Amino acid sequence: MKQKKEKSDSIHMGKAYPLDVVANSPGMVFQYIQKEDGTSSLPFISDQCASVLGISAAELKANPSLFLDLVLPEDRESLRYSKAQSAANLTTWNWEGRLWIESYGDIKWISLRASPRRKKGAGVVWEGIIINITEGRRRETELKESHERLKEVSAHVMAAREHERIRIAREIHDDLGGNLTAIKIDLDWLVRRIDAGASSAENTALLAKVRTVSDLVDRTIHSIQRISRDLRPGIMDFGIFAAIEWEAGEFAKRYGIPCEVSCNESDIELEPDTAVAVFRIFQEALTNIAKHAHASHVWVWLDVRQGHLELKVLDNGCGIAPSDLRKLDSFGIRGMVERASLLEGKLTVSAGQGHERTQTRQGQSGLQREQTGAEPASEGTLVHLSIPLAAEARATVLAATPSRKSTRS
Repeated sequence: MKQKKEKSDSIHMGKAYPLDVVANSPGMVFQYIQKEDGTSSLPFISDQCASVLGISAAELKANPSLFLDLVLPEDRESLRYSKAQSAANLTTWNWEGRLWIESYGDIKWISLRASPRRKKGAGVVWEGIIINITEGRRRETELKESHERLKEVSAHVMAAREHERIRIAREIHDDLGGNLTAIKIDLDWLVRRIDAGASSAENTALLAKVRTVSDLVDRTIHSIQRISRDLRPGIMDFGIFAAIEWEAGEFAKRYGIPCEVSCNESDIELEPDTAVAVFRIFQEALTNIAKHAHASHVWVWLDVRQGHLELKVLDNGCGIAPSDLRKLDSFGIRGMVERASLLEGKLTVSAGQGHERTQTRQGQSGLQREQTGAEPASEGTLVHLSIPLAAEARATVLAATPSRKSTRS
């Protein structure tokens, strides 16, 4: 009699738990049994069944398969799989999916959570709760859509900024550069005229002044060329490797830090906006090295692996602490991460420890040369960018030639 009473108490949850607790629960409390012969039953269903599932508890008790009928066809397989895994391992049954509620004429999201136990002679018994999470899912969807819209706006702003840079660089080069060149020609004409005239103190002073102005024009022309290159390097027209190699050379000349570049492809064709984003990320990585790393050497690898463009920038400087990555004013790193995200890629910044060993296992030819010369330090910082290439871009990668390397110092 005692065993029979315990069995009855385990089946009838209404007796096992205070009814007021069940009645005030935020969802539908249930007990579900899957018998050894494959049949199932729902001995207990709380009164919230109607508000959660749109059918009465009596209907569902009489026909437990009604629940599966409510589940959208594309979500049924995940429901079966989660139940099978829970029954096999006696782990919590966790499932989220969509139901079609006929009485509301709408789709609802529900969350099912139940704890299993195996009962001799009865099969697997679950006691749990089903909660309506439609509102939470709707907010999550709205948040995701808002994030996607923000990404689109950010991408548009960045693209517009790059196009504006191109326009300004072109106007500076064409208009200001053209005007300064014309001034330079006129100044040269004046110098020849003054030289041809009679020698006098006045002419000597005038000639010195003209040459001073001519030198100033030369310096201004060089400044215009530099500003135009900074706004939009013309080398970008020759491909991403050529642009990165050129920027590495400029960095080496400016700071006296050797910058070694390796690429395993003879050419990598990217969409113009993608190429510009990769180049800007590389520029920012070099800027951070110049400002913070106290490095004496930089290594750069440009690679194509499994349909992804991989860019790695490693220095042998003082490294970066995890706390530095979490700083609110780390706008340089955040900007690089944002650019990578807009390309559906990933950017990580980490300590350079162990990078040499990893690269050696991968067999990159750039590292093989470094092991015979200047080797990357165990410290330093590694910036790793990985972005997916479009199918047409993957098809145009020419992999038939040896890898290209260069060292700028």
